[in-house]
Amino acid sequence: MTTPPASRLQTVELFEDEHIVARGSARSTWHVRVNDGWVRARELPGARLQRLEQGPGSVWKCRIELELTPGTELLLTQSVPLVARKTPLAHLESGPGAGRQIREIRHRVGRDGRLERD
Repeated sequence: MTTPPASRLQTVELFEDEHIVARGSARSTWHVRVNDGWVRARELPGARLQRLEQGPGSVWKCRIELELTPGTELLLTQSVPLVARKTPLAHLESGPGAGRQIREIRHRVGRDGRLERD
């Protein structure tokens, strides 16, 4: 990823969290496109992290501030437990972490620093 002139960088604020839902926990994480792959936003050089106060049902919550170039691609991944109708025996046999539903939502940094959904 080439570093653009500082005047073109935009401050972007992202939030990651995990909270309790029926049958487990739901998680939201952000990734940033770097070359041909995705890097977790919190692991980018220069990322500023702030742990936020947890409310009822919250496991953790974090604010991530990044300086990114307009046009940079971001990926929000939301993970929730699968809702499957099972018998009690089938549930016990499937063990912990029996499945998760993953939803990926692509975004792009706009010219004004706001995230635009792709």
